[in-house]
Amino acid sequence: MSHIHRLLLGILLAAGTASASEIYVDNLNGRDRDDGLLPVGRQGSSGPVQSLARASQIARFADVIVLKNTGTPYYGSLSLTGRRHSGNQSHPFVVFGNGATISGLRSVPPEGWRKEGLRKDGPQLWKLTLTRKGYYQLLRDGRPLPETIPEEGACPLETLPPGQWVSWRGSLYFRQDGSDSPDLQNFAVTADQTGISLHKVSYVLIVDVKVEHFRFDGIHAQGLCEHVELDHVTSIENGRAGVVASGASRIDIFGGDIARNGRHQILALDRSTAEQHPAETEPPSPN
Repeated sequence: MSHIHRLLLGILLAAGTASASEIYVDNLNGRDRDDGLLPVGRQGSSGPVQSLARASQIARFADVIVLKNTGTPYYGSLSLTGRRHSGNQSHPFVVFGNGATISGLRSVPPEGWRKEGLRKDGPQLWKLTLTRKGYYQLLRDGRPLPETIPEEGACPLETLPPGQWVSWRGSLYFRQDGSDSPDLQNFAVTADQTGISLHKVSYVLIVDVKVEHFRFDGIHAQGLCEHVELDHVTSIENGRAGVVASGASRIDIFGGDIARNGRHQILALDRSTAEQHPAETEPPSPN
């Protein structure tokens, strides 16, 4: 895939192909029982779907998934697999984000916090036990809090500074930094595993979308993914990495913002490559 294909994309979307469809997604006004073939719902079953999962169920070879930017994040993940979610050199499989956000964030219920010990002097330590293990980000009022990464073999709890958190033996620990305990504040945690996952796909173009707050990775291409291009994609504040290529996959990244992720910004494993390139054009629009 190349910039030539991006320049041709508007023509492809306007003209269509014999085998490709545009699948419209609207997380506020869509319905998963609809067919996804119209951006606005009509009487009957014609109209946008609501969820990313339903869009991936409907989509086929060389289709275009178009997200409506409603100002409300799409919660959940988008999974693309095999030839069904691939394209070819002339007609790539496309995900158009229109600047929409895909988020793995979930609020922490007040009852999820437990005091750790009965310390009477100094800021109190709090414990949050999560059922899904992995990497994390802990946010308060929508902003990530600084993480302490423990040294191997050392217990980090006694030395954890106020306002910071640490992942330790399957739980998160937070040192209170003010008069209000965490159960009285607005905390959230990265919950879903990966924002956009790709497995054995080829000729896939993902354009103008933000992926944030997933436990592991914002975007992960694995298992011989070829000709995958990210164009003006933002992947931030995920637990492990913003973009991962593994299993001899290749990703080319044009523009966008891959930043503030927990362990890596871009991670290439198992004979894979993930290369950044300067953006040469503005993100195209299907509208």
